[in-house]
Amino acid sequence: MQTIYYGAPGTGKSFTIDNDIIKGVHHDYVYRVTFYPDFSYSDFIGQLLPVVKKSSTPGGTSSITYSFVKGVFTLALEKAYEDTTKDVYLIIEEMSRGDCAAIFGDIFQLLDREKVGVNKGYSKYFINNEMISKDIVALAGTQVKLPPNFHILGTVNTSDQNVFVMDTAFKRRFDWEYISTDAVKDSTGAFINNPNLKYNNGSIMVSISWVDLYTKLNKFISEEQYLSLGEDKQIGQFFIEFDLSATDLEHKKQVKNKLLHYLWNDVHKASYKSDISLFDKKIGSFSELYKAFENDEAIFSSDFIAIL
Repeated sequence: MQTIYYGAPGTGKSFTIDNDIIKGVHHDYVYRVTFYPDFSYSDFIGQLLPVVKKSSTPGGTSSITYSFVKGVFTLALEKAYEDTTKDVYLIIEEMSRGDCAAIFGDIFQLLDREKVGVNKGYSKYFINNEMISKDIVALAGTQVKLPPNFHILGTVNTSDQNVFVMDTAFKRRFDWEYISTDAVKDSTGAFINNPNLKYNNGSIMVSISWVDLYTKLNKFISEEQYLSLGEDKQIGQFFIEFDLSATDLEHKKQVKNKLLHYLWNDVHKASYKSDISLFDKKIGSFSELYKAFENDEAIFSSDFIAIL
């Protein structure tokens, strides 16, 4: 299984992996890493690092040797070959925030898998890599292949997809599963992560559920008659993970410190329309927005309040 789960921020991509794919899997068989701009092939696969070896005799001098320190990919692959009847999962969070071509390097060759036959699930092609293969008894010499029980799962935030662009050749070696902004319900049919919040509708403070608020925000953000910014700027149900036992004041603080910053910088400032706005026209800066919300003043435009 090589799958990338993608969607707007807060849609629950990691939640989907944890609850639908690896739920019940022992943590020894799950390896997790997050890509970032400076993350490298050496971090992913492993690298030679100096190790200080202390002298066994009193007063003796220490010596420095170099040992191969395995990266998360090599550790996960080694675990997969220990017992090929047990599934091992390598989960890569925020894949688009790292340079996948550079990070995977020659490992890219292994991502093509056999679809049929006795070798189904194994890599079609091998690479020669002595550092990876030397501690994996099941591998012949320096030839490395991925076994069928070795799964790579990734997450991609669509609002960050241009940080490092994945080329088509890399993309097509993964299945891409879209995680929508639709709200998630529990087994009883009730929306999860859904506290009641308050906002000023221009006259009085009124109550609204988080699910209602973020879905209306998504409508206003994406639809052509409103901001027309597309789905990449939408948010998901888990954009804010609320503590449902917290007070209304604490929920308000989370909205103020997480949601407002995103809406101002990534939505409001990205809009090219002059005739319609998410926020009231009297608000000219983030500082004004922050203070107005803190003081329970009206912050949203009449256009947005109309759809609320």
